[in-house]
Amino acid sequence: MARFWAIAALAFFTMAGAMTRAGEEKDFTVKGTLSKDDPKDQRRGGPSQVHAVPLKAGKAYTIDMVGPVINPYLRLLDAKGNQIEEEDGALNARILFNCTKDGEYKVVCTTAGAQQSGSYTLTVKMTGPIVKPAASHAQMLGKPAPDFQGDFAVNGKTAKLSVFKGKTVLLAFLDVRSGASTALMPKLAEWHKAHKDQGLTIVGVSFYPTDIGQKLGFDAENGKVVTVATSDRKSDQALLAAYAKHHKIEHLLMTMPRQYALATCDDYVVNGYPQVVLIDRGGMVRLIDIAGEKGAPTVEMELKKLLTEK
Repeated sequence: MARFWAIAALAFFTMAGAMTRAGEEKDFTVKGTLSKDDPKDQRRGGPSQVHAVPLKAGKAYTIDMVGPVINPYLRLLDAKGNQIEEEDGALNARILFNCTKDGEYKVVCTTAGAQQSGSYTLTVKMTGPIVKPAASHAQMLGKPAPDFQGDFAVNGKTAKLSVFKGKTVLLAFLDVRSGASTALMPKLAEWHKAHKDQGLTIVGVSFYPTDIGQKLGFDAENGKVVTVATSDRKSDQALLAAYAKHHKIEHLLMTMPRQYALATCDDYVVNGYPQVVLIDRGGMVRLIDIAGEKGAPTVEMELKKLLTEK
């Protein structure tokens, strides 16, 4: 692995930042900049920097990498350089890690795009004792769905999620670059057509690619998202409209600026795309499915159940 030895200068900062005066663990935060001069990550090919972080057995940690103009990518390694986990993030790469052994772990900060460069912030936060995977999602079930609003919409007007209270809502967090998100489109179209008259509202949620340094357009002839020379939020809106038209999306599709998208993704603990959230007529979260983990049949079964509830 590249640059495991390039951590000595950070060690003092790590140890000083990891403890409070009372000896209690504190969040580890570092700000860095990835550039073409950094070693290339052996797995992703982009510039990389490695940070050493001491973690304690029996504790759960949330590791976040946020970059204003890069597509962040995180990898977590043990002291010997063996990879434990990795996570891509269009807006925020996040690893939820249950530590079972004391030691100095290595967090590799890189990008999903080999040619990307820019600043980033890495945060490692101890969240408490070891928890079961996806416990954050489990804790959301039966709780009110966090409210939000997009600033641009296709197939309707931007609106707060809360205005749909009284309807069954299928909330879909999407990334137009994601093959898994695109694969979900036919199923969303099918559910919209079959159940819209029964009180189902489907709300797709996305973000501006320009905000993360991605210059994208839509090739209508081939039905693909492609790289373009220049982009801005207006061209991103045109991309979203063309994407929706090609995939015959008739339900509401909203996008929002990076800072609001990040906050909303944090509220819903979005760790991968697509993420489907089912919300009942009372505005309570009833099911969360990440990238088809539960599968369309399970989502559809719960959806039909919610539609019969008053």
